[in-house]
Amino acid sequence: MSYLYSLVEIVYVLIAAPLIVGIQLSLEERLESKQGPSVFQPYFDLVKLFHKESIVPRVSSPVFRLGPYIIVMFYAFLAMILPIITAFPLPFAPSADFIGGGLFFGAAAAIKKFSAIDSRSNYAHLGTSRSASLAVFTEPIIMLIFIMLGVISNTNNPFVINNVLRSSPQWYYSLVHGFVTVAFFMVLIIETGQLPIESHTNGELGMIDQAMPFEYTGTDLAMYKLAFYMKTFILLSVFLNVYVIPFGVPMANSGIMTIIIYMGIHLLKLSGLIAIFALLNTTVSKFRLYKNFDFLAVAFALAFLASLAYYIIK
Repeated sequence: MSYLYSLVEIVYVLIAAPLIVGIQLSLEERLESKQGPSVFQPYFDLVKLFHKESIVPRVSSPVFRLGPYIIVMFYAFLAMILPIITAFPLPFAPSADFIGGGLFFGAAAAIKKFSAIDSRSNYAHLGTSRSASLAVFTEPIIMLIFIMLGVISNTNNPFVINNVLRSSPQWYYSLVHGFVTVAFFMVLIIETGQLPIESHTNGELGMIDQAMPFEYTGTDLAMYKLAFYMKTFILLSVFLNVYVIPFGVPMANSGIMTIIIYMGIHLLKLSGLIAIFALLNTTVSKFRLYKNFDFLAVAFALAFLASLAYYIIK
């Protein structure tokens, strides 16, 4: 039965990930008093791209073509080892803890950068360099966040962290948890390409993730977009299920119907978080590029304050 749960989880992520992005795009347009696209527009875009021919730059190597497919495989694996629809580990969960999962996310990001550079496009190089500059600072912050939750629970297992926070009010309502949650939310803004760090336009001054797949077309671009949808869905799910609302996630004695019901609840939780992002994207202007590092400095300060608070409380 646990293998069935793993299959349900990966299918759920593949199907629901574009919907979450579609809800955000639709909300943003409506907040700006526009009709906006349907929440199902990302599905329409994927279907259209899957029916188009992929054009490959002559100067590129196989890395350019294989990159999006490998990234999707990495995120599919992450979907099976992180707490998305269950609070108990599924068969593949012992393959990696939070640190291992972070390494998989880092590997997927590295492959995305290599693929973009291999296109030899100036715009792709521009987006890659900007992304790498931010990653130099975001990855240590993420590691510090994971370490602090590991200190609280004496493990880096996300399922154990979920159980500790849901069963220990003294930790859930502590300053340590509060600082870590806010720091992770700020990093989440960067990792999912939200304002004020990044805009969703093709303007050169705002392009980061939009620039990297500049030379992709057809099926390759569809896989690239699907990978982005999956990454966003997984990160938001971890943020909600482990950090913010660890309550209500099905435990080991839950049946398949309980898990299916929770999938609907999970979509509602994600929609609430997406509504916050949509409000942020329609009310905050994009930072100048050099201001992004001030934003990261605040995120790091909050993560560091979590460590100070832990030793003060202890």
